[in-house]
Amino acid sequence: MHGTMHIRRVRSADAPQIARLYYETIHRVNARDYSPEQIRAWAPKIYPDAWWRRRFKDYQVWVAEHDEEILGFAELESTGHLDCFYVHHLWQGRGVGSALMARIDEEARRRRLPRLFADVSITALPFFLKLGFQVVRRQKRIYRNRAFRLFAMEKRPHRLP
Repeated sequence: MHGTMHIRRVRSADAPQIARLYYETIHRVNARDYSPEQIRAWAPKIYPDAWWRRRFKDYQVWVAEHDEEILGFAELESTGHLDCFYVHHLWQGRGVGSALMARIDEEARRRRLPRLFADVSITALPFFLKLGFQVVRRQKRIYRNRAFRLFAMEKRPHRLP
């Protein structure tokens, strides 16, 4: 890898890369654990940049970047809820998600959030477990008429590394 990966706040201009990364990660990585019908319901298309830019206003969003390429991104709500957390399919298992989570842990401590919590896919379960999250309960979510098995997970700040 030339240069280094760094974590920064999202910019409006990131929307096209994030839109593509979200779609491709679900279709190439999450497809290992979910049916084609579920994948189509989850990410039926590449969402327009305007859709993403609206999200950028509602969340604190961080991106992992290397040589102007976005390798991953994560969304944090003021409640401590993590929504989107995705790493580019070619960058899985290379420390991108861990670097994003370290930045979120830092922010959670700074804001004194009582916990971080997320609805985690089957695919992401091992990653979240490795980073100190615990399963609170298994759940099924209906999304666009498809049932998804997810895990409600959380991490308490005193457990933050």
